[in-house]
Amino acid sequence: MSSPLRNIARGAYRFVKNDLLLGFALVPYGRMRQRALLKRTDRSNSHTYTSFYRSPLQLEALVGPVLAHLEQRGVKSPSILLLAGSIGAEAYTIASELKARRPDLDFHIRASDLHAHTVQRGQAASYTLEEITQGLYVPEEFIQRTFDVVDGRYVVKPEIRTRVSFEQADLLSPNLTSQFPPADIVFAQNVLFHMPASMARQAFASILKLLKPGSVLFIDGMEVDMRVELTEAAGLVPLDYKVREIYTYSRRHIPAFWWRYYWGNEPYFSLSSNKLARYATIFTVPSAGLNPLS
Repeated sequence: MSSPLRNIARGAYRFVKNDLLLGFALVPYGRMRQRALLKRTDRSNSHTYTSFYRSPLQLEALVGPVLAHLEQRGVKSPSILLLAGSIGAEAYTIASELKARRPDLDFHIRASDLHAHTVQRGQAASYTLEEITQGLYVPEEFIQRTFDVVDGRYVVKPEIRTRVSFEQADLLSPNLTSQFPPADIVFAQNVLFHMPASMARQAFASILKLLKPGSVLFIDGMEVDMRVELTEAAGLVPLDYKVREIYTYSRRHIPAFWWRYYWGNEPYFSLSSNKLARYATIFTVPSAGLNPLS
């Protein structure tokens, strides 16, 4: 069989297996089971898992269509706000990527977390190699351009470190919008699904107030049904850029029986009627601003 025909056959096999058999058979069942689970399960408000280079395709979107979107609006020095940033892995990853891929860009990242000890870890900017890789794929090129090795520890390079500041902040605080002015790019990832539904909705409403008209929100790690409901209600527009690839990569550690875990988002199902809104993790804000959520 020729290579083009082989690729077509493989694509057809994946479609039949993943979309028809697994999708039609398991996704509706899994949704039903997980929705029931979410009504009764406890969440972890002390969860601090994070990792460097966690979503390479999101980074690709950031330095590509996201910055292009902002530049078309005349934004030359984007303000970047990163919420629930844990020990700094996501903030330093973004700073390193922007500096390497867009050396002309003037930017600063304000990172925050709920816990004082994680804020202090981010400020220290010192990690072990195991903390950086965690057995995951982290390119050696990224490690070399991001860290200096000092007494066996990996310390973020000064030129990257100066691009990030850390402070303590509570997503549920009524003072959140007083602490942070609206930004051009807001990251609020892998935190809302650790909150009970009422708290997640409250936090999401506060996050919306931190978005400028025409800005961009990165919001992975949120219950899918809730994300669809709240982003559509607010008038957020999903960014149509490698949605399936980004979403699928974000699920690489989720067990096969994903419906047994409150954080176990469903697999990408290409026959979903609203798959762009359902599986996007990056959204743009209309120039006119957002609809307020009640």
